[in-house]
Amino acid sequence: MNLSQIPKPASVGGRGLEPGENPNIRMALLTAAVVVGLALVVLLGRLWYLQLLKGEHFRLLSENNRIRLVDLAPSRGLIFDTEGRLLADNRPAFTLAVIPEDVGDWAVLTRRLHNLVGLSPEEIAKARRAAQGAPPFKPVVLRNHLDRHQLALLETFRYELPGVKVLVRYQRAYLAPRLAAHVIGYLGEINKRELEQSNRAVYRIGDWVGRYGLEKSRERVLHGRRGARQVEVDAMGREIKLIKEVPASRGADLTLSINLDLQKAAAKALEGRAGAVAALDPRTGQVLCLYSSPTFDPNDFITGMSNKQWKELSEDPKHPLKDRAISGMYPPGSTYKIITSAAGLAEKAIDLTSRFFCAGQMPFGNRYYRCWAYKKGGHGYTDIHKAIRESCDVFFYKTGLRLGVDRLAKWARAFGLGRPTGISLPHESPGLVPDSKWKKKRFKESWQDGETLSLAIGQSFTLVTPLQMARMTAVVANGGMLVTPTLVKTVTPPGGEPVPAPEPVKARVPIAPEHLDTIAKGLAAVVNEPHGTARRARLPGITVGGKTGTAQVVGLKFEKSFGDEENVPWKYRSHALFVAYAPVENPTIAVGVVVEHGGHGGSDAAPVAAAVMRAYFGIPEPPPKAEPKPKPKPAPPAQPKPKKKPARPGAGA
Repeated sequence: MNLSQIPKPASVGGRGLEPGENPNIRMALLTAAVVVGLALVVLLGRLWYLQLLKGEHFRLLSENNRIRLVDLAPSRGLIFDTEGRLLADNRPAFTLAVIPEDVGDWAVLTRRLHNLVGLSPEEIAKARRAAQGAPPFKPVVLRNHLDRHQLALLETFRYELPGVKVLVRYQRAYLAPRLAAHVIGYLGEINKRELEQSNRAVYRIGDWVGRYGLEKSRERVLHGRRGARQVEVDAMGREIKLIKEVPASRGADLTLSINLDLQKAAAKALEGRAGAVAALDPRTGQVLCLYSSPTFDPNDFITGMSNKQWKELSEDPKHPLKDRAISGMYPPGSTYKIITSAAGLAEKAIDLTSRFFCAGQMPFGNRYYRCWAYKKGGHGYTDIHKAIRESCDVFFYKTGLRLGVDRLAKWARAFGLGRPTGISLPHESPGLVPDSKWKKKRFKESWQDGETLSLAIGQSFTLVTPLQMARMTAVVANGGMLVTPTLVKTVTPPGGEPVPAPEPVKARVPIAPEHLDTIAKGLAAVVNEPHGTARRARLPGITVGGKTGTAQVVGLKFEKSFGDEENVPWKYRSHALFVAYAPVENPTIAVGVVVEHGGHGGSDAAPVAAAVMRAYFGIPEPPPKAEPKPKPKPAPPAQPKPKKKPARPGAGA
């Protein structure tokens, strides 16, 4: 091949290309330069966005990695009795908690906590489940009420427990636990459902809330307001510096109308028996005593109760958790004769001259209705004063027949029976006042006149609570006013002055003063006249008015089948009831007492009311009666001395 045959290089625009100026290569280099340039522009733009536009936002996020907001739970308000004696206090207690975001390995932490304080994996897993959805920097409570030994172990090994915190919180302490348990109540840890329904600014996981009594009904007043601390922490989550603090504000203090001395007197008088005492000031409705027996220790719900303890408490046949003073419903027995008397006088079914003959029983229909004095041959001719004083059933049988069930029900409701009293405690029972419409709706049957006989003396379907009994009695004591019972005298906000509770609601019972005066004289005779049924309620220097009641639990025939009264099983014995007020001239206290299966109103319930009124008036207890000395056993008859055998003749010679 010669030189003329070699091809010439291509040209562009008439100009030849230099070696390495291939258009494909140049296009690739240009594309790479554009991409690098665009990437640089994006990077610079992103840096500008992060540093200038969002710099403050990300600075705060960075700060939050080392600055933490610590929640401060408020301590609850204190509770005092009417004399200023502390009933519910707050004491410091130690709680084991963990910050989830500071935990590196949950398995390792679980094993260490199990070895140190005996915390089981199940307990930790349960606490973690309960905290699901909460911020990871919020403490999760693992165990309350650490003892000193556990506290020392956690402090010794705290550098090996990342995320673990020991929180100092205030724990509720009840200083008169068995004297006011049902009134004050107890606390329980808030559950998930309650937390979802509550204000998150007020309640958090691990908070304790009222579960019973005033702790529950006055929860929002007692709880207080939350606070917070802004602290700097290190990489292990330990606090190293306090930046800012907004202290929590504790709840308001409550001063009650309850008197601890009266609670003690009621507890002593009912010791070992089931029953309740309710006492109030008939002028104002302030509750002076509200005691239920048997009782319990509310501190057990705070410090932790074993399964065995809970089983014993919940399965106790005498139900110590039940507040009998406001929730126990009982037939009123003869204390209901106050209602029958008021209805009879107001409806003009009887008057002061009405007299009925009591032969110990009254024939009606195809049977006889007995008076309690049946074995004594009855009460003879009886007017209303004698009928109240001696609790003559026949007089009230005949009064009830003249009235009928519906008029009796009308006046029972006027005296506050058949509906809640309005006291600021949960779980109050309304009682029951039957009438003809009620029976038709309940049993699909018409009311029978024979049932009215039982109703007129407080048997039948009527049910009342001890507090309703005291309130009913207060109507007679204060001249016809139906008062609403109140427990709280003052509410004192933190650092503020006591604020008196609102005046209780009062309603006028439409009964003539002279009729109330007749009933009041009869009640005074029950305690103070020779044939009264409540002589054991007398007080030195104080005139007491009262009414006894004995409410049968089973039929009389069944009760008698056991023979002597002491042979009747406890659950079949009659309830003993008593209502009273004093002094008769200017009453300042009205009392209702029930002794479950206690026997008789005069012998078993009246002394309980007397003990409470003694404490109220400051009357010393009478000295215990000396037990009668046992009669010396008669000496056994002298044994005849054996006759000496005559000496044989010549024996002594």
